[in-house]
Amino acid sequence: MRFAAVVVAASLAGCTSAVTLEIASDRPVPRALDSICIGVAAAKDQFGRNYRLDSRMLPQTLRVEGPSGTIAWVRGDQGGVATQLVSAPLDGDTTLDLRACVKGPGAAPAPVGSPVGPASARLAASEGLGGTLVVAVGATASLIDASGRALVASDLPAPPPGAVTDVIAADLDGDCDDDLVIATAGAAPTVWIRDGKSFTPGDAIGKVAAQVAAADVDHDGDTDLIIGYGSTLQLWLNDGGAHFTQATSALTGGGHVSAVSALATADLDGDGNADLVVGQKSAPLAAWLGTGGTFDFNDGAVPPVTLDVERLTLADANGDFAPDLAIAVTGAPMRLLINRGDGRLEDRTFITLASPPTIHAAAFGGWDDGCEPDAAFATDAGTPTLHGQPGGAFAADSVTAPASTDVLFYDIDDNGALDALFATPQGVQWVAR
Repeated sequence: MRFAAVVVAASLAGCTSAVTLEIASDRPVPRALDSICIGVAAAKDQFGRNYRLDSRMLPQTLRVEGPSGTIAWVRGDQGGVATQLVSAPLDGDTTLDLRACVKGPGAAPAPVGSPVGPASARLAASEGLGGTLVVAVGATASLIDASGRALVASDLPAPPPGAVTDVIAADLDGDCDDDLVIATAGAAPTVWIRDGKSFTPGDAIGKVAAQVAAADVDHDGDTDLIIGYGSTLQLWLNDGGAHFTQATSALTGGGHVSAVSALATADLDGDGNADLVVGQKSAPLAAWLGTGGTFDFNDGAVPPVTLDVERLTLADANGDFAPDLAIAVTGAPMRLLINRGDGRLEDRTFITLASPPTIHAAAFGGWDDGCEPDAAFATDAGTPTLHGQPGGAFAADSVTAPASTDVLFYDIDDNGALDALFATPQGVQWVAR
């Protein structure tokens, strides 16, 4: 189903003219896309709103009034979890297209400029007023942006005390831009609210925690948080203003986990609800299926194989719109579990990857000039980036990525094509095609 939607009028201060912003997509609705969040920003003004996709409301028209330099973006969600982001400057009537086939340049990947920011950081990407940004959190925290063909870093507030265990980006205050949650070994997870090109520390949530994940669990339009540590899993519901209250009966470890080390959310079974996969230290994988406000343990969604899990990434690795699971295993080759289409994940590591590396993190996205998702891995020694092939397998590029602790795909220079950002011992390195 292809849709075109413009949904409400937005007027920003200093407006000089009105343009039409169209949101388009050929992704299956609701299987691959069931809501969108539209953001428009210029100077110090910002508009953002979330809309459920319903054929009865489409199409409509959005007239946007804003000064020169206005940018717009749209985030596509499925099951309460962000799956795709597109942004562009409003230089006239503009279409933002959440395409099923995402292509990039055909050239070989190559480093751009020099590394900047903290060493061996955790990375998170954020879209909002001020454009496309990457946050790197290590011993210090930096905001990473592109200036021409180089990365530039600026200081952010000091992160909470202790070694960083998780950093996630999510829209926590309902304005369609990406805020942060930072978890460390020495403090409770802390919310950072995006404010233009900076972030303001907000509430701390619960107790010291190892891992955090985000999703609109109860379908009220607000992003909720899941916290995990030891044998504990907790759901914290958002009031819409980035303040959270624990839903004590909605999610518990229930004797199924003993050493939580990684969390990931996505709609595994296509029912429109966010589901949860939990990785552990030297204990079995586990999964909970969402029911629209609560979670039920499910013993068939993931194979209960015992792994020492460092990181989980739920993303579409083969282009069928169903979330697959990349598992970073401490001191051992990664695993890649492919969604069979019914919400069950099956280990197809050696079918999709000729020689699976030992990784710290994985990223998937449309990076080259083909429609199939591509991949990049963060490894100690550095490994080639991968381009996707028909059938779901991956082939190695000719260029080896730098040794790193984290990686993400993001359009850091706002040119419409994804870039790879690697967290290296020298700082954040930009790699582009």
